[in-house]
Amino acid sequence: MPYIFTTSVYPSDKVNEVAKRYLEAIAKYPPDARLGTQIVPAAVITTLQGIKVIGIIEVKKGKLEDAMIRVANMMAMFFNIEGFEYTMERYATVEEALKTIGM
Repeated sequence: MPYIFTTSVYPSDKVNEVAKRYLEAIAKYPPDARLGTQIVPAAVITTLQGIKVIGIIEVKKGKLEDAMIRVANMMAMFFNIEGFEYTMERYATVEEALKTIGM
């Protein structure tokens, strides 16, 4: 079961706008247990560059594409906030990584 890691960054002067949009986004895209488990729903840190948020989802077998589409749709809700950027990465579990080398 792979993991989807999201990392978002935005200027600290956009915190209220991002927080409001986050509440809208989770109302529209609540956690979907059919696709996976939220290991870290949202962990937040302030930096000298602004605010940084990470999230981690453990995806259920066979649900990676659907889970990635869902995350991308949710993150698209932030696109018009000036300075908001994000990445979405797929991480393999150790077991999956070992299988790629025949172990």
